[in-house]
Amino acid sequence: MSDLPETRLRSVNLNLMPILREILRHRNLTRAAETLNLTQSAVSNSLKQLREHFDDELLVRDGRNMRLTAVGLKLMGPVEEAVEAVRRALMPQRFDPMESRQRFRIATADYVMAILAPPLSALLQKEGPGMSVQMLSARRQSGEDLRVGRVDMVIMPRRMLYSGVGGGNYEQSEAIVQPLMTEQFVVVGHEDDPDMQRSLTAKRYLERAHAGFFLDFDVHVSLEQFHLNETGVRQFERILTSSFCTLPLIAATGSCLALLPESMARSAVETLPLKMAPSPIDMPKLELIMVTHKRRADDDALNWLATALKRSADQVV
Repeated sequence: MSDLPETRLRSVNLNLMPILREILRHRNLTRAAETLNLTQSAVSNSLKQLREHFDDELLVRDGRNMRLTAVGLKLMGPVEEAVEAVRRALMPQRFDPMESRQRFRIATADYVMAILAPPLSALLQKEGPGMSVQMLSARRQSGEDLRVGRVDMVIMPRRMLYSGVGGGNYEQSEAIVQPLMTEQFVVVGHEDDPDMQRSLTAKRYLERAHAGFFLDFDVHVSLEQFHLNETGVRQFERILTSSFCTLPLIAATGSCLALLPESMARSAVETLPLKMAPSPIDMPKLELIMVTHKRRADDDALNWLATALKRSADQVV
């Protein structure tokens, strides 16, 4: 919009910008209308005005789905930043967690949800009773979700950040990275497994079948195999699942070994017939980080949430 004549710029209906943002986000008029609490007819009429303004269709049908035009794709970042800037400008200057009714969206693995949601919920009850957190499963597109504002934060392993694997499609110039927690990987197997009764060697570990974590269709190896690939070592992965929390359940059948973060393994051995042992392969520590977008650097509410998450993590490790 910066290249428009000043007179035309003043004629722009800025009420259309939040609607445009949701249309670009969802690429679906029904979901955009639900998010905005408007009728689909109202959103359709707004899209008509936006198309006239930009002299472009913005959103077009592609088979059974809808897709953004080149102009629509180009608008995603600037529109998100503009609406976010206006939102911050109109918010009260002083953030008070006791008075806030804000909802945050965090993309992460189910294991992180399992260990952090309980202490975070207790913390919010005491210090931010009106605030809420929606935890969503991380995916390969999480970097794009963060960039366009579909999520407020992504929690992920640091070594995946710029790797291009497991959702590592983040721009270094756009990301704010904060440490969350660090822990060891350990191996779990059935408590009666002979290999778990004695010192498990790396050779024997690699001979066994494994249950491992992978993110989505574009990531075909487990988290540990991603590391092993760098050393040229292969392991047999009988089961791959995008749910970390499924791994101890599989290991409890005695059919596979599984490599888990220690906090998750400690919880699993309390309720399942499992035994925990140090990892027999040289695995780097799991360093979880919180990733937010730089345009939110001065967002007091989001910064408060990051601190709350860190405090919650300190109760786990």
